[in-house]
Amino acid sequence: MNKPYLQLYDYHIWANERVLNHLQSLPEGVFLQEVNLGFNSIAEVLGHLAAAEEVWFARIKEESPPSLVARPFANMEAARQYMSQFQTEHREYLTSAHDMGKVVTYHNTAGEAFQNSISEILQQVVNHGTYHRGNITTMLRHLGHKGIITDYIAFLRA
Repeated sequence: MNKPYLQLYDYHIWANERVLNHLQSLPEGVFLQEVNLGFNSIAEVLGHLAAAEEVWFARIKEESPPSLVARPFANMEAARQYMSQFQTEHREYLTSAHDMGKVVTYHNTAGEAFQNSISEILQQVVNHGTYHRGNITTMLRHLGHKGIITDYIAFLRA
């Protein structure tokens, strides 16, 4: 049954949208403002998230993954459009996936072979997103702005 995995990915989409909506409510320059806290800007964090998710979904689909180079987002709208498009595609793929327990073989960026189930990889995508949304909250606080709640329990309550 794929429902629990779809719910997990729906949470990931919801949390990303909440962050993007919150960022859009802040002064325009915050998105690109240099902070140098592990990443140089919030735009760079979102670009990394997009690139990593694309790599993981290529692995799930047993395709050759794109480069793990952060996608260059010039502004919030570009990030929103890009993320919305690929997350819609990824959700559609997960909806059609018949066996979340299917094990796929893939290679990491160093060329080492690994095997994981689709459900394990999906958990990685969601956890990775949670981690980097936390980075964004840290950056926002450093810049004098509040973050936004993206906890899984808040998603369930919404």
